[in-house]
Amino acid sequence: MIAQLFHADLTAQPSADHAGLLGTTTIGSSEAVMLALLTHKWNWKARHRHNPRRSAKDQPYLIIGTHTHACFAKFARYFDVAVKWISLTSGCYAVHAEQVKAILETRICDDPEVMEACGYPAAEVGERRVGELVMAVGCVVGTTYTGDLDDVAGIDALLTQGNWPIPIHVDAATGGFILPFTPAENASNALLWDFRLPHVQSINVSNHKYGLVYPGLGTIIFRNPTIVPEALLVDVPYLSGHLRNFSLNFSRPSSGVVLQYYNFLRLGKSGYQEMVQSCLATAQALAAAIQSSATLQSYFEIISRTDYFPVVALRIKVEWVDICPFTLTDLAQVLKSQGWIVPVYHLPAHAEQIEVLRVVVRSHFTPALACAFLRALERAVQWLMGHSLTTQHLSVHQQQ
Repeated sequence: MIAQLFHADLTAQPSADHAGLLGTTTIGSSEAVMLALLTHKWNWKARHRHNPRRSAKDQPYLIIGTHTHACFAKFARYFDVAVKWISLTSGCYAVHAEQVKAILETRICDDPEVMEACGYPAAEVGERRVGELVMAVGCVVGTTYTGDLDDVAGIDALLTQGNWPIPIHVDAATGGFILPFTPAENASNALLWDFRLPHVQSINVSNHKYGLVYPGLGTIIFRNPTIVPEALLVDVPYLSGHLRNFSLNFSRPSSGVVLQYYNFLRLGKSGYQEMVQSCLATAQALAAAIQSSATLQSYFEIISRTDYFPVVALRIKVEWVDICPFTLTDLAQVLKSQGWIVPVYHLPAHAEQIEVLRVVVRSHFTPALACAFLRALERAVQWLMGHSLTTQHLSVHQQQ
């Protein structure tokens, strides 16, 4: 069912060599991401053996943005893979094709980081490009920080035009249960990010987000069953049966799988569409209310994409950053005193000066709750401004 949701290649008929579809449930998206990237590393090694320009010093590289989940960096560390990071910048909170192109087409000899990491002498690499070392590009649809989307379609087109045999792994931890149920799926004007793009070879999703199941369930789906090397599939004679296993963790609870299956049957596509579109409408209404509020509009800028994701992420406007009498951390503390726990964080490297407050709208966050939150936000700002004026008045009085 999930493979159909992501438009996987289901035309292959099961045979002795493959099952017609390859995917598995996991302990959240972290395990799913690691299984996908491990697959792409093995495939890079097999493909690299046929590269006539290869060197024994070559090592695989992964291209990812600094906004990716920590499990990508953990994979790189645990499985001995180097990373080419793409940093966010102010106003650009996702990875774009031109940024990937710049990495792929850089000559190895012009990249001091790669030269040092691999230990090449200059004469050894010649005109080789960094792209020859790239095992995969990791893209995110629905980033943790701002709910943005990496340019999956643009990166896919870039790889096709450059004849790069590099797979894309899509981390759809959040977006996988949102985008298929929105107008972005409209066939006449579809937002392409899934297996409809030829270089997308694996997709993970966190069922415990908008899949509406208990925490601790993820899924990894591969484009077709030939992508995963046979050597990564472990045949286990277990108790009185036979099991083919592809996982980092063997034992796991079944409750999430059962509940996900129940939700699919109980709600169907129409039920998920109703839930997701309701969340989007609430997020869009909240964002619009913040931008039109007499109390809030002067201070805050919405930087999230509420047209695609039910996430309202806001920052203090640039013109206020240096003179605003309060920070978003101060605001979150006042909101907490009113019973609202709202995360505040800084964006990753090279955009760390930007502080963000994020509201995620899920099915239980009703329009009535959104209105209550808006009022609480207004009260918190009014209190902080009043407190600041009082403090300034006392300071002036003491100086006099």
